[in-house]
Amino acid sequence: MALSVGVDPSTIRQLLLQHTFLPLISLQLTHNADLMFQQACQNSLILVLQAIQPYGNNAKHGVTGQAYKLTNTQLITRMYGLFPVRFEPLLPELLTVHNPSDSKLTGLFSISSLELILKKLSQSQDTSQKNPFSDLYLNMFRRVITSNKVVLFDTLNHPVSQIFVIDFENDSIEVLRQMIVEFRNFTFPKYFQMSDLLVHVFILYNANVSSESEVAKFQNDIRTNLTVTSTAVPMSLSEADTQFVRVAYDNVTIDCEVQKMSFQQGKATQEGDEDDLQIPRELDITLRGSIFEYISKFLIPHMERKIRTWDDLILSPKKSIASQFFSVSRKLFKSSGELVSQAHSVESYNSVHNYYHRSSPEQSIRKLADWSLMLKDFKYAYSTYDLIKKDYTNDKAWVYVAATQEMCIISLLLAQTQPLASDTLPQPPDKNTLRKIRHDIIEPYIDNLSYTFKSRFNVKTYAIKSYLVVAELLLNMSIMFNIPWWWSDLIESYYLKCMMEIDAHLASIGNGPQAIKAVLYERIGYSIGQFSYVPYGYRNLLASAFETEENENKEMEKEKDGTYVNVLKILPPKDNAIKGLTRFRKRSLWYILSMREWLKLENLQQVKSLVDDGVLQFNMKETTGEWYDRHDLILATIRASIGE
Repeated sequence: MALSVGVDPSTIRQLLLQHTFLPLISLQLTHNADLMFQQACQNSLILVLQAIQPYGNNAKHGVTGQAYKLTNTQLITRMYGLFPVRFEPLLPELLTVHNPSDSKLTGLFSISSLELILKKLSQSQDTSQKNPFSDLYLNMFRRVITSNKVVLFDTLNHPVSQIFVIDFENDSIEVLRQMIVEFRNFTFPKYFQMSDLLVHVFILYNANVSSESEVAKFQNDIRTNLTVTSTAVPMSLSEADTQFVRVAYDNVTIDCEVQKMSFQQGKATQEGDEDDLQIPRELDITLRGSIFEYISKFLIPHMERKIRTWDDLILSPKKSIASQFFSVSRKLFKSSGELVSQAHSVESYNSVHNYYHRSSPEQSIRKLADWSLMLKDFKYAYSTYDLIKKDYTNDKAWVYVAATQEMCIISLLLAQTQPLASDTLPQPPDKNTLRKIRHDIIEPYIDNLSYTFKSRFNVKTYAIKSYLVVAELLLNMSIMFNIPWWWSDLIESYYLKCMMEIDAHLASIGNGPQAIKAVLYERIGYSIGQFSYVPYGYRNLLASAFETEENENKEMEKEKDGTYVNVLKILPPKDNAIKGLTRFRKRSLWYILSMREWLKLENLQQVKSLVDDGVLQFNMKETTGEWYDRHDLILATIRASIGE
């Protein structure tokens, strides 16, 4: 019997940092740049954004030996091998798609669309790979946490930088100036801060026609006239390049994927993956190097400068005693009906449309916390979230409070599991710290934010995402420090709450069996299998807990030595030493429930995959006289369906 079959929680933690808590960069390009890129890719249908998007994930499409230097607010510098970013369309396009002018908050994603995607993935899953079922959960989790939805109560999807892509041979500085002016003159929402954007330019040029000195002179002119930094991207427009590489974009949102499925419906499946793009090898190397240069030389230093500025000018004065005294006095004046100063009235919370103005200190502090999280300064991010949460509570900005409480939990758990160095694990927290984390932070915050999202604003998908993310981070912490007794019941309850919300939604629209439910059943089974109470030094007993061959061999050796052996003696099972310290039977129950759901969906390959992985404690090869082998129970149905 296999001990655990599923996605390791540390992989899920890394997935969060690569798909959710990373800078968003918006792109705008000229028509000439688009044509030049199509010529370089030898594809008249490709777009610059479509080709650049996969290279934001430098875990897959980075340069050899890449290293990113990040300096936190304590001026401590650490090197990281990865710093992924997201490339998205121009911000006005994102705002138009999501329609933030409507004061009513909409859901994060469509549960029905997620169910449709999972059903398609489960039917097309390659069962020859090592563990196709865990990849199914990985795909589901990635789609739940991936979003480019611009909302007013956090700044995670507010662009950090705006990149203009131009053609060196055909686009002039005046064209670039006009693009920047039009962008700045756009009527952005009142909560969006324009002054913090890093404006940058990608200059595409034909390396066979233009020299590097000419491009460098053009870059100096841009810096002198427009005060904008730039990166030169050499392009090879020769059609002799026949070596191509496939790149795939794995940060697609649920809505985009459903639209793609609808567009491709009825089309004949071609050889290879339709989602993969073919990029010339030389251009692939160029894009990797150019994006690495942009991130390391411009983006990261810009974010670090802004964080230090906000910390010095906004956060530090706010923490001072004088500021706290003024805050208390201001609340007293407001409660007694006195007039508030005109300066504060501009910055106050708009309770009618539920937003803070872009000039308010609360909006800057929230962005300070979000950017600190992106730069992996998790402890500082947690303290900042905790500080701004109090202001949100005083202003009764409940959706801001709920979103900040979620980020308090996430940043705290990320900080607790952050390695001290590349080869040094973090120190395990003591009992008092664990007690405070659970009873003072996680449990009350989750209860409050779920109530806010579900009851106050009717957006249960935000609560579903919170349940899943917190459960995975708790599971990662539990395994890392071997403390299952602290988190096992909480992890299981959050998975079940997530399942209840999804089940209630799909049941209301008349859906039958659910692929989401089957995947979550499997994940609960995996997590319970990790809840072992065996001391860390005796974990070797788990690997051979259900083998009896060793005991039988010892009895045979005694018989050969002439020692009397009682043939009627029942050999003790080897799991005597760990009885009551594992949850294997409970884990098997959840896997059986998952198999039952797949049977209802008539997906036998997923059932057989689980049986072949050996996740069940029960004997699937032959029947026994035990109660669970009765012909009218689910185990017999599973055995019959796979032909055992």
